[in-house]
Amino acid sequence: MSWIEISLVSSALAFILLIGFAVRILIAAKRTIVHLDDAIVEIKQHVIATAEQSGQLLKQTGQLTEEVHRQVLALEPTIQSIENAGASIGDVASVIRKATHLMNESIHGAEKVVHTHQKRIQDVMEWTTTGFELWQRWQAHRNAKSDH
Repeated sequence: MSWIEISLVSSALAFILLIGFAVRILIAAKRTIVHLDDAIVEIKQHVIATAEQSGQLLKQTGQLTEEVHRQVLALEPTIQSIENAGASIGDVASVIRKATHLMNESIHGAEKVVHTHQKRIQDVMEWTTTGFELWQRWQAHRNAKSDH
């Protein structure tokens, strides 16, 4: 065999080997593509399931938000009543404070009057006591006369 024939046979063998490797690479690529396709289908299913769960979660969140909003609206009159009651209590406390102040002023005024006119008050009390004793004696004397 000549160099040309050997070269042709070597080239043919190299070409056959090259085609064999190319076929193996294409088969491996096909398997990889099939695996990728399966993975993509699985990912798509997971994405759909996640989207459904997210939708349900959003729906539940919306319902919860609506319920909280309704409860806040229901509590609003109560809160308003509490605020009004607090304002009323403040008003009552203010009135009591003013009344206490006026009462204290009146008591202090009465104390001043009593202190200033203490002698006169003692005299009036003595005259009143003396008058009452005289009246009691007169009544007793009158009753004693009527019994006879």
